[in-house]
Amino acid sequence: MSPEALPRRGCWLIIFGGLLFALSSLLETTHVLYQLNFSFFQELGLPSKLKMFLSLCIFLGLTCMALAFASVYFQRKGFTRASSALGVFASILALINAVVPLTYGYETYPISAVWTILGVCLMAVGVELASYSPSIEWRGPLLTSKEVAVTTVLSAVYATLIIVVRVPSPTGGYTHVGDVIVFVAALLFGYKVGGLVGAIGAVAADFYVGYERWFVSILAHGLEGLIPGFSKGKSLTIQALTCIIGGFIMATTYFIINVFIKGYPVAIISYMRDLFIQAGLSIVIGLAIANTVRRSLPQLQ
Repeated sequence: MSPEALPRRGCWLIIFGGLLFALSSLLETTHVLYQLNFSFFQELGLPSKLKMFLSLCIFLGLTCMALAFASVYFQRKGFTRASSALGVFASILALINAVVPLTYGYETYPISAVWTILGVCLMAVGVELASYSPSIEWRGPLLTSKEVAVTTVLSAVYATLIIVVRVPSPTGGYTHVGDVIVFVAALLFGYKVGGLVGAIGAVAADFYVGYERWFVSILAHGLEGLIPGFSKGKSLTIQALTCIIGGFIMATTYFIINVFIKGYPVAIISYMRDLFIQAGLSIVIGLAIANTVRRSLPQLQ
């Protein structure tokens, strides 16, 4: 086997391990609902404790999968140590997620536990194989002083827009176009600023309005800002495509959570709202603002 084949196989094992983490969390939540005689094909009226468990379990599973994909990305870029750290962190979160049902007083589904352990094993082998590739040392700070300042200001603006300009939804939660700031931050300043603004601003707003499942916003809006940030300086077509992907992931993350805590009928209505109104309008406005600012301030190129 060639030396190049080992890291490539390691990346695939990391991906499969991440997918198993996500699937095991979905299987666990489905099992708990079945044991309690609930079906997500109808509108659910779940107690607050059960809603929190379901959303936390799914959030941790999806986060583990996202960390696995990030691990592969860094490995392909040559940052082997960062890739290994993300893989280990994903495995730790997956093991924590395996005991979450017990902390809430629910039964751990044996198949879900087996999938989690198998995912950890695949992740461990994948990280080891990926470590055979040449490593590049991480140089410089994770964030420059400029990026820290921009992140702080735009996160505050994002949170303020969510709080001030929001419309309560009959299906729960609220609708807003504050995501404009997330897309502008990503397109003008890159993936690090975009991801942090999306996560920090959304969580700050959730704390202010008392949204109990604030942790979901870290993943949903963090990815919403992270992905378009990779298209900084690219063509308008590429920027629009990455914004659409980011908005789609944001809406889909909430949809997956809502299916388990609201039921499919209500979740699909919320999904259409998040996808076409909140994300759709924000993308159009964000692209217009970002390109106007870029033409006015060429130094942002």
